[in-house]
Amino acid sequence: MLVGIIAGAFGVRGELKVQLLTDFPDRFQKLATIYAGEDRRPMAVLGARPIGERVALRLAEVPDRDAAQALFDTRLYVPRSEVMPLPEGRFYHDQIIGLQAVTTEGQTLGTIVEILQTGSNDVYVAREGSTEVLIPAIKDVVREIDVQGGRLVVEPIEGLL
Repeated sequence: MLVGIIAGAFGVRGELKVQLLTDFPDRFQKLATIYAGEDRRPMAVLGARPIGERVALRLAEVPDRDAAQALFDTRLYVPRSEVMPLPEGRFYHDQIIGLQAVTTEGQTLGTIVEILQTGSNDVYVAREGSTEVLIPAIKDVVREIDVQGGRLVVEPIEGLL
């Protein structure tokens, strides 16, 4: 589960400035290990503290500013087993991507391949072949999300299809 992206060095002692991609920024203070990069390389967390809208993260494998700067734009992950539980009816993006979108009438719209984050609500991108449907993630449109069953049920509004 993606939780942040390294936005640069913070100070001279190897701290990392992390752009948060989680609704639970305090999670960093509870982690013993975080996984860096697409190869998910484990790194030992020595400490974390809030700095404005970001987190300053100290890792055992990052001894100085040069090492911190070398990790710029690296994605940070935690295992699915360590994600924070969400309230009922809320889902992580990786739970939505891959679901089959269908209308309440049973028409297949495609597979959710991307989630666009807009100011007011997310928009799910369903793709079937070369056809894309943009589905606003609002209660009037998204009627059911069945992660176990692998589907997202949509009530089409005017202009959606």
